[in-house]
Amino acid sequence: MTGFLRYARRKARIIIYGKTGRGTGGVCLLLMVGFGLACAGGASAAVQQIARPQVQTPQVQTPLAPVPPQPVGGQTRAPQPPDYSVPAPAQPMPALGGSSAPAAAAPDAAPANPVPGSTPAAATPGPLPTESAEERNRKALAAYGRGEYHLALQLWQPAAEAGDAQAMNNLGVLYDKGLGVEPDVGRALHWYAKSAEAGHPSGMCNFGRMLEQGRGIPQDVEEAARWFDLAARKGQPEAQYNLGMLYEQGHGVGKDDAAAAAWYSRAAAANQPNALARLGHFYREGRVVKKNRESATLLLYGAAMQGNAAAMKELEEMADASAGRTQNAVLFGLRLDGVDRAAMRTALKQAGAVPEREKDGYICDVYKGGKLIPGADQMAMCYGPGDRQPLAFVSIDYPARDASFGKRVREMAEQRFGKPDAVEGEMSCLWNLGKVLVAVQYMPEKKIASLMYMIPRVYYLTQGQ
Repeated sequence: MTGFLRYARRKARIIIYGKTGRGTGGVCLLLMVGFGLACAGGASAAVQQIARPQVQTPQVQTPLAPVPPQPVGGQTRAPQPPDYSVPAPAQPMPALGGSSAPAAAAPDAAPANPVPGSTPAAATPGPLPTESAEERNRKALAAYGRGEYHLALQLWQPAAEAGDAQAMNNLGVLYDKGLGVEPDVGRALHWYAKSAEAGHPSGMCNFGRMLEQGRGIPQDVEEAARWFDLAARKGQPEAQYNLGMLYEQGHGVGKDDAAAAAWYSRAAAANQPNALARLGHFYREGRVVKKNRESATLLLYGAAMQGNAAAMKELEEMADASAGRTQNAVLFGLRLDGVDRAAMRTALKQAGAVPEREKDGYICDVYKGGKLIPGADQMAMCYGPGDRQPLAFVSIDYPARDASFGKRVREMAEQRFGKPDAVEGEMSCLWNLGKVLVAVQYMPEKKIASLMYMIPRVYYLTQGQ
């Protein structure tokens, strides 16, 4: 199992040492693109089992530690307000990976454009490319990630008309979200329906979402649940979350918290943020599963770092219940959850910091450790977007020849923050300070022990820079 703090540190180093500045693209962060569902690929067999449910009545699984979030297709998701009255929509992104093999056309009975007698008007793509479906899809996904939606449309339109189920779904996404084309619910529904009937999991999920919401088609929650179930059993994370939400609410299916927790667990194994948040809530309350503060913290952390507002709120509530915990989110005399780049630079200058790199074009300022932080080798201050450039995270590196040096860093953190809220392995610890999270990670292969301060509501915004 990939350690969540080890992963956090690896991605932090990409941001810190990347050579791309603001306004010149996101080369250093493009290294993160495509993580999404791929996180389960390098996980243990237990994760694989959770991600591919085979049982008719799913059983609650113990959640695995989530990893920090990465964007899909290079796009940053805006924070979604917590709304548990209806299932959250499937992620408005095309499915990643190789394209599916061309599937048979959808049956005549498949739901089509809701306007009587109308059919989806063809876009104006060129002739069907001669390269393989996989190569076309790779090019289309790359264009989508760059924001070149019209090019993605040109590549997916002929592939969808030729029967490629993934291209059908992705074309539906473009029409649904109005990317590279005028928004058209009817055409989106048409292509989602064809993709669903062809057996593509994302098409099934998106078609189920249209049914659940009654968009372009009469609302039918029971039928939506059927499509979510089909997609969920194929391992589609958003469908697993949506199905879990229907079970939690008793909406279109019988109310069943155990089934809800099981499907949330499967989606959480694929790092689906809404599922991480809901499952974390279950563990916090002891709802169906045994109450476990550590599991709740890890799950809510994974969701919060992806911008999930409900998870952020729960972490803040949990920290408020711990006496004095929230008062420790201070460094160099500044509260970390409200400081911007200008104020932090002023404070560091007054403290005698020696910059190694302090340039506005970079996401991170890098400083020497030395007298500024006794025993530290280096410190990085990284900031979010906008005119103010609020602080996103701080990373402090200590040389650690062996585990005993790493243990000293952990003990130093414990003296200030108290007992960790969550521990993963011997040297990975997490403290919840509410709006700020603190982590210690010892990496023997690099002989480094890192102390990190993370501000989730800003951190996730750095993923699109």
